[in-house]
Amino acid sequence: MARGAVTIIDVAQAAGVSKSAAARVLARNGSVSDKTRMKVLEAAARLGYRPNHVARAMKSGATNTIGIVVPDVALPFFSAVLRGLADTARAAGFEVLVSNTDNDADIEARSLELLAEQRVDGVVIAPVFQENPAAIVRLDREGMPIVLLDRRMPGLEHLPLVSLDHVDATERAIRSLIEGGHRRIALVTEAAQVRSTLESLTSRTSESSDLSLLRPSAQRFVGYLRALHRAGLEIDDELIIRSGYTTGDAQQAVEAFLDRDTGATALHATDAVLSSGAYRGIRACGFSIPDDLSFIGFDDEDWTTMVQPAVTVVEQPRQRLGATATTALVGIIRGGAAEPREQLLEAELVVRGSVAAASLPSHTLRCEPIRTGVSAPSPSTSGRL
Repeated sequence: MARGAVTIIDVAQAAGVSKSAAARVLARNGSVSDKTRMKVLEAAARLGYRPNHVARAMKSGATNTIGIVVPDVALPFFSAVLRGLADTARAAGFEVLVSNTDNDADIEARSLELLAEQRVDGVVIAPVFQENPAAIVRLDREGMPIVLLDRRMPGLEHLPLVSLDHVDATERAIRSLIEGGHRRIALVTEAAQVRSTLESLTSRTSESSDLSLLRPSAQRFVGYLRALHRAGLEIDDELIIRSGYTTGDAQQAVEAFLDRDTGATALHATDAVLSSGAYRGIRACGFSIPDDLSFIGFDDEDWTTMVQPAVTVVEQPRQRLGATATTALVGIIRGGAAEPREQLLEAELVVRGSVAAASLPSHTLRCEPIRTGVSAPSPSTSGRL
C-alpha cells in the first residue's frame, strides 16, 4: 500500500471482517471460524501485514525477546550452545539478544542492566564465577525469569540450572579406561581445588546441589576421583597434572609430566582447550598414541578427527543444552514453574582409535622432545573454566 504501515484495520477491511475478529486471528488468541481465519490470513499476506511488536509490548508488557549472556561466544562450546538457544527461542516465537562478557563480572553486570532496560522477558546466563553475584541476585529479586546454564554458585542455589553432568562425564571416561585394564591413569585439569577438598564429594550420596556449586573443572575432577574410588584404585597425586587454562600451558604441563617415570598408561584431559595442548605435549615427547599412551580428550572438535589415530572424546550435547535451557525459560515466562529445578544432561563417550588395552611398556617411557611435525589445531586459548 502507498500509505504507511499496514494496520489491523486495513487487514479487517480487506478480509471483510470486524477489527476484533482480525485482531484475534493475528494475535492467535480467541475463537474464530476457520473461514474467518483463512480470510484474515490471506488478506494479511496480500497486504504485507507485519505485527507491531512495540505496541504489543506496551499493551501486554511482553517483548517476546530473551537475553542470552555467555562468557565467550568464540569458544566452540558456547557457539554450539547459542545455536540451540536461538533456534529453540525463535521456534517458540522469541527473538534473542546475545551478550558476551569476556568472563568479566563487571561486563556481566552491565549486560544484565542493559537487557533489563530492553525489557527482555527472561535471561539464560552462564555466569562469571564470583563470590557475590549481586547483579544476578538483583535481577532475580526484581522478578526477571532466569535460567542458569552450565554452572551455578553460592547465592543462586534456588535458580533453575541446565548443565552437563560434569561428574558423570569424566567418570564415564575414566571407567572406560579402567575396563580396558588401565590402572595408572593421568588427569590434566585446571581445577584449583586440592584433592582432599573434593574427595568428600566422591560418594554417590553426595547432594547434587553441593556438586553444582563447584566449577565444571572441579566437578570433572570429582568424576575422576569417584571412578578410581569405585574401582578400588589408589589415588596418586603424581598422576594429577595441574595446568593453566591455555593450550600452551597444557602442552608444557604434559611434557613435564611425561619427562618423569610415573608408569602412566593412559591420560584424560578434562576440557577442549586442555585436550589440544595435552595432545601436542604427548606428540612433542615422541610418544605413540595409543601404543605408548592411551588418550581421551574432551569435546568433539574438528581436529580430533583430523589426526591419526582419531581421538576418543567425551562429547557434550552442546546444542541440546541450549535448547533445554531455552525451553525451561520459556516455560517460566509463560507462567509455569521450573521443574525439575536442575536438569543434568549426559555426555557421550565417542570411541575412536586413541585408546588401547593397557599393556606393560617394553622400555621406560620418558619424554624425548621432537620439535617438527607436531600439531593439533587449537581452540580458543582462554575462556571457560
